[in-house]
Amino acid sequence: MFRRAIAITGCLTLTLAGAVAAQDEAAAVTVDTLCGEAALEPMTAEVTLDAEQATALDGVLRAAVTVVEDPDLLANLPGVQPAPGAVLSVETPDGRYFRSIGVADVESCTPLEPTAPFAIGSHTKMFVAAVIYQLQEEGLLSTSDLVRDYLPDEIALFPRQADATIHHLLTHTSGLPDWERSDNPEALGPRIYSGDPEALSMAVTPGELIAMTAELKDDEGQPTFSPGDQGPFDWSYANIGFNMLGLIIEQVTGQPWDEAVEERILEPLGMEDTVLVEGVAGPELGLPSGYLGAPFAEAADWNYSQGGAAGNGVSTVDDMATFVQAYYSGELFDDPQTLEAALTPAAPWALQFIDGYQYLSPGFDKHGFKGHGGGTPGFLSDAAYNPDLDSTIVMWVNSEEGISEGVIAAGSALGLTPSMADTGELIEQKALEALEQQAAE
Repeated sequence: MFRRAIAITGCLTLTLAGAVAAQDEAAAVTVDTLCGEAALEPMTAEVTLDAEQATALDGVLRAAVTVVEDPDLLANLPGVQPAPGAVLSVETPDGRYFRSIGVADVESCTPLEPTAPFAIGSHTKMFVAAVIYQLQEEGLLSTSDLVRDYLPDEIALFPRQADATIHHLLTHTSGLPDWERSDNPEALGPRIYSGDPEALSMAVTPGELIAMTAELKDDEGQPTFSPGDQGPFDWSYANIGFNMLGLIIEQVTGQPWDEAVEERILEPLGMEDTVLVEGVAGPELGLPSGYLGAPFAEAADWNYSQGGAAGNGVSTVDDMATFVQAYYSGELFDDPQTLEAALTPAAPWALQFIDGYQYLSPGFDKHGFKGHGGGTPGFLSDAAYNPDLDSTIVMWVNSEEGISEGVIAAGSALGLTPSMADTGELIEQKALEALEQQAAE
């Protein structure tokens, strides 16, 4: 869920004919066909970039809600249903672009405001990681500590992970299974993405989620490596690892993990529009309607307890820009070595073709833009900061099948990152290299 749309090269280049056919089918239902051409007029919060740059970013924003054919402009993977609405914020030393497009709800055709709150999914992981690193600076834990020293009962459910450390959880190198990646149609993840209302609204505790995940460890598609393995593919995104990190924070601090995040991260940074949610459905938070699949099947009743410390956050574009700037500039830490450790890739080729480039602790590095993506039923987002360029990109859509590479698309439009097409070629090259390495071993 929170990184469900993990894209390897095959997603960009494989079965293109079939993808185009799917795209043509999806083109029949877009926000302009439901709400008129006015829905394609961007709503401006702030634009101080020059006209040429703004026009380029307008193209990226429009691509999120319409079907376009330019592979260098596409932020969507081929064949993905465009979203009803999108928000894009780009800040560079030259100025800012902050606009939205489309609607917050396809039934009422209410325009989507740039300042609207949204579900941020796995961006929550960055908050949790920041607290873990702060606790290490304070000498209250070490990322080399064994998870079993804090959560003996929970880790005992996963015998192969007996020697997993906090670092393994932070970097997705523990080999833990993931509850949304299951071949069992009765499991929670598949049920959620099929739109099962009972599954979407199910309230769970972290302990219950961990136990449910343990039942899936032998499923096809789950990781088969152990903590510390260094093969080319010994990396696997595991939401459950961050649920465990939340519990570790609670043991060390003596307070709920979300309160620790609020006290240590949100309040000092003035992130007044960011909340961590437990057991509350989207409509009670004033969010836009979030949509599952095509054509715009609403999934507004998702229960945020399923995300927990792995993905229960709600925020705004401004708040997320504030956070990624603070996190990746080192503002949240006292020791420069803390940030250096957080920015060190965890695996031999750590996400060299999955989402592109390097995977950090936690987060991605896409051509120098460091950040994370987020996805929940109904929402996708991308947020990153480039310290060398002092530039920030945040993009989100109210659809779980919409744009998945906002950082690359917006960066490419401004000449800050390679194009989507070039990125696909890079990803393919790295994947082939990893496969060759694996075969040689």
